[in-house]
Amino acid sequence: MKKFLSKYKIFLTLIFLFFIILINFNEIRSFARSNLSHNYKVFIKEIFFGKEYLAEIGFYKKLGYNKFQIPKTQFLDLEFKKIPLQGLKGFKTHYNMAFNKKGKTKKFFLEDLGNGIMIASASGEFKFSTDYSFNKFKDLNSNLSQLNVFQVVDIVKLENDIFVSFIIKSKREDCIFFGIANAKINNENLLFDIFYKENECTKETNGLGGRIYPYTFNEKKGFLLTTAATDKMKEKSQNLESFFGKIWFFELATKNKILFSVGHRNPQGLIVSDNIVISTEHGPYGGDEINNIKFGKNYGFPISSYGEMYKFKKDKEKFKIPKYEFLKSHSDNNFEEPIFSFVPSIGISEIEKISNDFSEYWTDNFLITSLNGRTIFRVKFDNKFEKVIYIEPMFLGERIRDIKYIKNQKIIILALEETGSIGVLSANKFK
Repeated sequence: MKKFLSKYKIFLTLIFLFFIILINFNEIRSFARSNLSHNYKVFIKEIFFGKEYLAEIGFYKKLGYNKFQIPKTQFLDLEFKKIPLQGLKGFKTHYNMAFNKKGKTKKFFLEDLGNGIMIASASGEFKFSTDYSFNKFKDLNSNLSQLNVFQVVDIVKLENDIFVSFIIKSKREDCIFFGIANAKINNENLLFDIFYKENECTKETNGLGGRIYPYTFNEKKGFLLTTAATDKMKEKSQNLESFFGKIWFFELATKNKILFSVGHRNPQGLIVSDNIVISTEHGPYGGDEINNIKFGKNYGFPISSYGEMYKFKKDKEKFKIPKYEFLKSHSDNNFEEPIFSFVPSIGISEIEKISNDFSEYWTDNFLITSLNGRTIFRVKFDNKFEKVIYIEPMFLGERIRDIKYIKNQKIIILALEETGSIGVLSANKFK
């Protein structure tokens, strides 16, 4: 009987395909919606698209990520190109909530040098291109492997140097150490020197922050650096003796570091606009944040959060409440409130300000990228960066690690880590 039903379904599917060819597709779709059962419609979609694709689409629909899909937006049609990078190594295993499985990514970071784009992969590969079509990249040599670098976590241009933040993994001590290195910009060979190496050991490998952004503090040139303290090391965020769970200022001339803010879980994005520091932060389950970072302030983790511990999600049938409970207010507990908290989490990553010359419809806009959400969020803040005026989600369909606006080209470039591609967005036409 089951064999007969299987053949019957195949026969009906072939008839359906035949009619698609002969008559108007819209009429067929309308007929199918009205007359076919739900199970049979699912069966046909599985034949055409596969079970995994339908699972992923269903996941994003539930989360509301399908508001708009790039290149279409609310006011502007964009031109979107995806250029695969040749020879980029797969690096980090991540968890795909849609597919409920793990997979490798080609994690990399972007930096605009003014005369071209430099790429640094998580595994320490460097590429450079003066061609903004990104069809040709030159591989650069470096000595990072000689410095025992395990993973690069950001890249930035500071004056005439390239700075990278990185982690070193000591097999002998079963420890992770954090460091910063710099090299003179060179189109052939990057010879890095250690700028800073932290002596504090951690065994946590899942997110250590590491974003770098140029900054002048008390008239001293330098940069801000984010560090993380995720769930296994969460108590370090409030420990002033610990390097982790903080934002630091490093002075270029002296290499001295100054504690800038505390109480962070995993800051993923960092930008300075009109001398205001904005950070995007991975919270716990259901608690990603956008924060206005002020010197000497405490941002609450792991005491306050609008999310819950990931243990709660995994053991929700076993435990009625999480083992670790967060206070559900920051300000009531003398912490800084986030500008905005994403509930549910979006897997927040980098933030970038888009120049007003990109589009008259995107005035004073910021773009925030996401990993698990595979979405770009167009954000407008108020003048004091105390609240969000609006957020427009634009679904892309791939994990976005990094983003840069190239002003002299009027393009937005993206680090797409599932395919190891550069995404390029440009304004196409007004609606």
